[in-house]
Amino acid sequence: MANEGLIETTEKLFTRTRFREYRDWARMGIYLLVTGVFVFLCWTQKLDRFENIVLDNFIKRTASHRVHPSIVLFKISQETLSEIGSWPWPRRYHAVMARLLDEWKAAAVLFDFTLEGETLPEDDNDLARALSRVKTPLYLPLDLKPQKERKFWVHGMPVVLDKDEGKLKWVHSLPEFEEKAKAIGHRKLVSDTDGILRRFDPFLNDGNETYPFVALPVAFDFLHKPVPPAAEWNRLADDQGKIPIPWTCKWDEGFVYYNYADLLHSFYAIQRGVSPMISPKEIAGKICLVGLVSEGDAGVKTTPLDVSYPVLGVYAHVINSILTGNWIRPVPRWINCLCLLGIGLLASFFFLVLRRASSLLAGLLLGIGWFLFCFLMFYNGHLWFTLVYPILLISFLFVFSAVYVQITVTREKTQLFHLATRDGLTDLYVIRHFRLIMNQIVREANMRKEPLSIVLLDIDDFKKVNDTYGHPAGDLVLKKTAAILMSYIRKNRPFREIDFAARYGGEEFIIMFRKANIKDAALVAAERIRKKIESAKFEWEGKTIPVTISLGVASLHPGENIPDPMVHRADAALYEAKKAGKNRVCVEKN
Repeated sequence: MANEGLIETTEKLFTRTRFREYRDWARMGIYLLVTGVFVFLCWTQKLDRFENIVLDNFIKRTASHRVHPSIVLFKISQETLSEIGSWPWPRRYHAVMARLLDEWKAAAVLFDFTLEGETLPEDDNDLARALSRVKTPLYLPLDLKPQKERKFWVHGMPVVLDKDEGKLKWVHSLPEFEEKAKAIGHRKLVSDTDGILRRFDPFLNDGNETYPFVALPVAFDFLHKPVPPAAEWNRLADDQGKIPIPWTCKWDEGFVYYNYADLLHSFYAIQRGVSPMISPKEIAGKICLVGLVSEGDAGVKTTPLDVSYPVLGVYAHVINSILTGNWIRPVPRWINCLCLLGIGLLASFFFLVLRRASSLLAGLLLGIGWFLFCFLMFYNGHLWFTLVYPILLISFLFVFSAVYVQITVTREKTQLFHLATRDGLTDLYVIRHFRLIMNQIVREANMRKEPLSIVLLDIDDFKKVNDTYGHPAGDLVLKKTAAILMSYIRKNRPFREIDFAARYGGEEFIIMFRKANIKDAALVAAERIRKKIESAKFEWEGKTIPVTISLGVASLHPGENIPDPMVHRADAALYEAKKAGKNRVCVEKN
C-alpha cells in the first residue's frame, strides 16, 4: 500500500513541475502584455504631465547661466510706471525710446507691445517720423485673437452680421508703424495644462497668414541668416510640433537687465555732462528687448524656474538659444517606445529568472541606470529621453513579480505541507502529523476540562480483499472508506470544534472527536460509520466487494496530559470487537 501512495505522490510532483513550466510561460506573457500597454501609453502620451515634471527638474539641475552677451533687457517695471506714468504711455514716449536706442547704436530693438489703434494724431505722427529715421532694426509683435462678434439688435433680438464669429484673427499695429519695422512675428505663448510654460510655436497660422515667433527674426537677422522654414524646426520640435524652451536662468539672473527709467536718466545725464547710470557702450551692438514686467501684466508666465516670469525673458531665452545653439532636443517618440520595449523585456527577464532580493536589486539597478542615462544625456547634450514610462514599467513589473512570487511560494508551501502531512492514497492525515495534532488537543482538552474521544477502526478481512480482487481493488476500498469517514466528521467549523481523521497504518484508521464524550462517540458517530460502511456499495470490475469494519472507542480520562493511554484503550476495544465477531463497535473498559 505504501508503494502505491509513493507512486501517486511522485506523479503529483511531475504534474506540478509541468504546471510550473506552463505557469512561467503565462507569467512571461503577462510581462509582455504589461510592457505593450506601457508602450501604447508612451505612444499616446497619456502620462506626459509627469514627464513634464521630470523635464522641469532636469532643467533646474542643469541650468548653466550660459547666456549670450549681446542680449539686453529693458524692464518697464512698476517702479518705472510710478515714475513716468501709467500704461499705456503716449506714443511720443515710444518715439523717444526708438531715437535714443538708435543714437546709442543698438543692434536691434524689440518692443513687446503692439501699436494697434489710433491715439492722438500728434503722438502717432511723432512715432511714425521717428521710426522712419532710425537705422536700428525694429521688431514688433502681433497677437492672434478671436474675432469680435459683430451684431445689432432688432426688437430686442440679436442679429449677427459676421458668420466667422470666434475665428482667430491677427491683430496688427497700425500700418504706418508696422511698415517701418524690420520684421513682425507672433507672441502667442500657451502654457501646459498644469499652468507652466514650457514650449513655444515657431510658426502660427490663422488660415491665411503665417508668422514666426517674434524672437526668431530678431536672432537670425543678428546672425545675418534667414529664418529657417517650418520644416527645419521639426528636429527640435516635440510630438506636439512645439519647441521646448531651453531655460538657462531665473528672472533677473544671467542676462543683463536695466530699468527703462534708468535709460532715460542716463540719456539726460549725458546731456548735462554727468556720469550716466547706463553707458552707451553697454548698449552698442546689443539686441535690446523692451517690455512690461509688472506683476499685474498678463504677459507674466509661470515657468519651471520661476512662478512669475515676464514674457520678455522668454524672448531672451529663445534668442539666446539661437545665438548659442543651446536647444533641448526631444528624442523622437518611436525611439522612446523602442527603448521602453527593450527595458520592459530586460526587466521581464530579470524578474522571471531571479528571485526575491536578487530581482529587487536587478530592477533597482535597471531603474537607476536608466535615470542616470537620461540625466547625463540631458546634461551633456540636452537630449530628452522619456523617463517616467520606463521607471513606472520597471516598478509595475517588479510589484507584479513580487506579488506573483509571494502567492506562488505560499501556494507551494501549502502544497508541500499537504504532501508532507497527508497520506498519498486516502488524503487523510499521516499518523505522524496526526499525533502532533492529538498531543496539542489533549493538552487543551485537559486544561479546559472538555471531553475528547477517539475511534480506532480496522477493515475486516482486508487481506482477503487483496488476495481475492487484487491490490487495486484494495486501494479502492481504502479510498472509499476514507471518504466515508471524512463525511462523518465535523470539518466546516471553527478550528476548536473540528474533528480529525488519519490513516493509522495499513487498513487501520483513527478519528478524534472533540467535545464528544464516549457515549456520543460510540453510540452515535462510530455506529453510524459502521452502518454506512456496511451498507455502502464497493464495486470493482463489475463485482461487489463486501466490506465491514470493527471499531474501538475510548475517551480522555481526567488528569491525562498525553494521548497514549487513550489510544491503548481504544486499541484494546478494537481487539475486543475483532474477537467478538467483527463488524461491531466496542467501548473501552473502565
